[in-house]
Amino acid sequence: MANKKGPYLGLVIPNLFEMNPLLQRPSYKPSDLTIDYAGRRFRFGHIDNQPVVLVMTGLAMLNAGITTQLLLALFNVKGVVHYGIAGNANPSLNIGNIAIPQYWAHTALWNWQRYGDGPETELPLEVNGDYTRDIGYLKISEYNVNVITNCNSHSNLLNHIWYQPEEVFPVFGTPEERQHIFWVPVDPRYYAIAKKLEGLKLEGCLNATTCLSHPPKVTRVHRETSASIYLDNAFDVSPVEMESAAVALNCYQQKVPYIVIRALSDMAGGGTSESNEASTFITLAATNSVEVTVQFIKQLSSKKYQDA
Repeated sequence: MANKKGPYLGLVIPNLFEMNPLLQRPSYKPSDLTIDYAGRRFRFGHIDNQPVVLVMTGLAMLNAGITTQLLLALFNVKGVVHYGIAGNANPSLNIGNIAIPQYWAHTALWNWQRYGDGPETELPLEVNGDYTRDIGYLKISEYNVNVITNCNSHSNLLNHIWYQPEEVFPVFGTPEERQHIFWVPVDPRYYAIAKKLEGLKLEGCLNATTCLSHPPKVTRVHRETSASIYLDNAFDVSPVEMESAAVALNCYQQKVPYIVIRALSDMAGGGTSESNEASTFITLAATNSVEVTVQFIKQLSSKKYQDA
């Protein structure tokens, strides 16, 4: 019965504090239909005359992957928008900005190399195609505490971590014949539509006394990463969070267009030493991520893009 009213745009949302601002917006028109299945609640409605189905995933990669697969397997979904907040570990971006990436990667699938082996040493099962040294590695000794001269020249028993691509079995492939992917692209048409949002005016203040240091803006970025790790330690990488790569991998394998919209709520360890800024700006970030999502759906619903 639900699918007869589709196809739907699926809105995949990590947590209730990110979903509630959308449920409270006048532009979201809920229907009388709600389906509870396998521990998930699927809410049906419209945004700007676009039929939508909303679902909350819960925290981290496993929940996001299961929820997205259920959404795509159960319902007639023509595209997915995943939105929420994220940590910002990119010094060129500011808290409050909305980051819309072109590629996603899961950066917590590793081959942890034994002590004594080096970059030139073949990894276990590499010859079978299970693991690779093509993507790159993290040399842990480069992060030793500098308590002795030329510390980085010393080894570390933790050695090297090699980043690995995901094994995928897409619907356009052959069952049981694996493929590999590391950087998962978003839908190119969705990404092009997102450029229309770059001049969007966003809320910059929580109240009369608490405001962002820079006016927030929408920025399309090249790459972002996900892992089931809450990052509150500064690294010079793209914005980071805990769910989007799982959503991306499911959509890629099911050949469903998707895009991710993430509001930067904190500096992922790069801010003050006293606290993480997320506790201050989480509400503002969630609200702005909803605003950009709604505006994206309005662009997607326009006749220009429907006819494309």
